[in-house]
Amino acid sequence: MSFREEGFMGASGAAIRLTQVDRYRELFEFANECSRLAVVVAALLPDIREKTKLVASIFFMRSLSHFQAAINLAEGGMTIEALVLCRGLVETGFVLCSLAEGAVTPAELVSHDKASRVKQAKAILHGRDAYANILPFENKLNDFVTENIDSDAIDMHTLARKCKALAVYDGLYRHLSHFAAHPSLSAAEPYLVTMPNGQSHAQFRPVLDYTPRAVLSACAGILIGLCACGKSGMLTPETDDTRTRLWNDYMALYARNDPWSDG
Repeated sequence: MSFREEGFMGASGAAIRLTQVDRYRELFEFANECSRLAVVVAALLPDIREKTKLVASIFFMRSLSHFQAAINLAEGGMTIEALVLCRGLVETGFVLCSLAEGAVTPAELVSHDKASRVKQAKAILHGRDAYANILPFENKLNDFVTENIDSDAIDMHTLARKCKALAVYDGLYRHLSHFAAHPSLSAAEPYLVTMPNGQSHAQFRPVLDYTPRAVLSACAGILIGLCACGKSGMLTPETDDTRTRLWNDYMALYARNDPWSDG
């Protein structure tokens, strides 16, 4: 069946994957190398008990899951969706780098977590008149807000500044936000197709020309996480050497593919 009939599902999706891997073989082979290293590192982390490194470990597991999901989406032609995940991957990288630099503590991350939940609880309580189903939980929500009212949130820009990664924030992160995660015209524009007669219309289609930016953004995200693990002393000499080699290979691939040249 065709993409028009199935979209990304069934035989159509399987055919896209085969085409993608064949067309962008070098990129996907590199992504597999990054994945193998990250899986090896993940297997080493459960032995860690020190609090800061333990917190970094669970964030790295999140990074690895985001990375592999993004690569799978890119293989399947869902490149914009892959880029949405890459944004979360970069955000987690800011946390990992901040922990590695000693710029944020586990206690501050706990406080941030509670502050975010307090913000939601207060918003729900503020709209209690419109949310009738909230009434049974009103006291519980009020108690939670009172108990955690002094919690402090940390925004992504602050984290990026703390870990000296503003270049990544103002570059890749903002690109991923505008061209994928946010409902901007730039993010929706790939579905606007111009016909030979000059007329344009919306078309649901795989955005295959975004593959280099999707794969390389995902690889950048996991390599940032691996770099943070190295700074935190969580890598072996062998895995750190491999990380350095992969970063150099990434820079060469990025230069050859120039993934954001049209965005």
